[in-house]
Amino acid sequence: MRSKHFSFPVNPLVGSTVSNIISLWRKYKIDWPYFPKFLLTLFVAGIFEIFNLWEKIWLHQRLKKTRMNEPPVFIIGFWRSGTTLLHNLLCKDPHAAYTTTFQVVFPHSTITQAWWLKKLTNLLLPADRPFDNVSMDMDFPQEDEYGLAAMQSFSFYNIFNFPRDFDKIYKDELFTGNLDSKDLITWKYNFNKLIKKALINTGGIRYISKNPCSLCRIELLLSMYPDAKFIFIYRNPYKVAESLYRFILAIFPGTQLQKIPTDYTREKIVKMYAEIMNRYFISKISIPESQLMEIKMEDFVKDKIGYLEKIYQKFNFPDFEISKTHFENYLSINSNYSRDPYETPAETYDLVNRYAPDIFERFGYEKE
Repeated sequence: MRSKHFSFPVNPLVGSTVSNIISLWRKYKIDWPYFPKFLLTLFVAGIFEIFNLWEKIWLHQRLKKTRMNEPPVFIIGFWRSGTTLLHNLLCKDPHAAYTTTFQVVFPHSTITQAWWLKKLTNLLLPADRPFDNVSMDMDFPQEDEYGLAAMQSFSFYNIFNFPRDFDKIYKDELFTGNLDSKDLITWKYNFNKLIKKALINTGGIRYISKNPCSLCRIELLLSMYPDAKFIFIYRNPYKVAESLYRFILAIFPGTQLQKIPTDYTREKIVKMYAEIMNRYFISKISIPESQLMEIKMEDFVKDKIGYLEKIYQKFNFPDFEISKTHFENYLSINSNYSRDPYETPAETYDLVNRYAPDIFERFGYEKE
């Protein structure tokens, strides 16, 4: 019976390494109420070191020989802007490669231990994602940032484990280009390794990444993959800000190793939204026009197949008619999907109007 609650006996870092978990422990204090959960996580991760070593040995030569035959595709919309739906659809293409939920939780044992560990983990995983009712499964596409967070001690998604250090993590670990040279080399190595394992795991040739953190890494990604394609999907700023604020609150119970601080507020989220969007407006100039497509979420949801065809035409992806069948099948299966209803409070409108007034004009939305 699948769980309905986003709460686990161990932290999601259980698929990391003991050395990485200890590195995080040194960087961020763990509150006493969560210490038993942390120790259990560390203990289980220690057991998995055996499987991690086996995969490292078994896959070493294969990873060295694995290459991408097509430029990667980066979906770079801000959180809660329709990135998950777009990602899930594009990954239905038989040519697509992507990180699965299983890979990002267990990036060191993805290939060799899936035969038994995937079934066990699925029993603990909620049937639906908290707050928005998106179906969850170990084989479904997932953000590669979660995998990076399990492979190294610097990732913006450390905020889910250490919410009290939100500001420090945001400043030091989201803007990857600001890492020191040693950490940047590690980040590039781990990201390439994550992609190679995704190619092997899914059998695809076109890597599809969905990672809102990539909004702050455009120049870095272009330096690594000069021919990469970028799809920027955007949504009404009021809806985005309120949805992300609530979504993070829904994630914390299953991941936090610290108490949620009182300064986790809507204002923090809105200020982050404004800064990251403005960073994107500056960075997108470096993307060649032929490699960037921008989509309004409200338009996309009205004509999903039509916009997918435009993406294929824009980037010269082959075999749209073949992929179209897979897209339509996915949409028919998930036709009953709906978010939990909520009202956007006046505070959110006021904050967005104060911190992000120029974004409305750029995106074509009206202030309320």
